[in-house]
Amino acid sequence: MTITLYELSAADPNTRFSLHCWKSHLALAHKQLSFQTEPVGFLEKHKLAFSGQQLVPVLQDNELVISDSWDIAVYLDSAYPEGPQLFPDEASRAQAESFNRWLDNVLAQHIRPMIILDIYEQLDEETQVYFRQSREEKFGRSLEEVGANPEKNIPRLRAELDSIRDILQDQHYMGGQQPDYSDMCLMGLFLWISCVSDIEFLEKSDVVYAWYQRMLKLYAQVIPEAVVNKY
Repeated sequence: MTITLYELSAADPNTRFSLHCWKSHLALAHKQLSFQTEPVGFLEKHKLAFSGQQLVPVLQDNELVISDSWDIAVYLDSAYPEGPQLFPDEASRAQAESFNRWLDNVLAQHIRPMIILDIYEQLDEETQVYFRQSREEKFGRSLEEVGANPEKNIPRLRAELDSIRDILQDQHYMGGQQPDYSDMCLMGLFLWISCVSDIEFLEKSDVVYAWYQRMLKLYAQVIPEAVVNKY
């Protein structure tokens, strides 16, 4: 069995910061599967030609190729039912699907301006040109305008976490007493921040911070040590 996960990387190929790639990375770790990773820079889309599209993450399991983090998670539970489940039942799958959409459409919008300049600084010069042009076209503003005063977004992010706090007041993980794919999705979002920025986005008295620390310890074998020990 050979499983390879293709992930977005910075100029340093060991710096992986895509929230969607982290969802798949953590899902593989949760399933206790052996896998290797392949870094893919913004300008290295040729590495993904075999997948028939240009977006990461891409999972290659022998001859089978799956793209999109959600489809990868569904595949892993189906193909490897003997391992810990990402979706223990249909209710958890439906909850994770809704939660994942909310994270991507709401919570991520507060994070992107917090770290956009940090991501830019992690890229080589050629990739910086591409990143600046593509993002400024998308936002209609310069990167410096989008990323100005990143700390102003922290209160908005923390406020959006109220519904998550309500859940974590009574249980250790989004999935209950054990993590499920909802936890992978939220952790992927937080690792998006932690892999490129030193900004402290959670208060240490927050139950979400306690959850974050539990997740760091639980999946420490696949998370960079510098991130695990960051704050």
